[in-house]
Amino acid sequence: MWNTVRMAQADLVAALRAHKAATNQLQKTRTELEEAIRQGVADKEWKIVDVVELTGWSRETVRKIVQSKD
Repeated sequence: MWNTVRMAQADLVAALRAHKAATNQLQKTRTELEEAIRQGVADKEWKIVDVVELTGWSRETVRKIVQSKD
């Protein structure tokens, strides 16, 4: 039984590490996407309404991204 529990703990640790890596990658990708949106709107390549349509996000969410300085 101890080996089974030990293996389950190792699986849990591996899953937690994978989750953390995926979360970090998601944040990095989200940051890159937000920067691309800010730049595209600033350069007048895209309108906010176009970004809303493509992303499915609300106008308010897109406006917050565009107005942020991250």
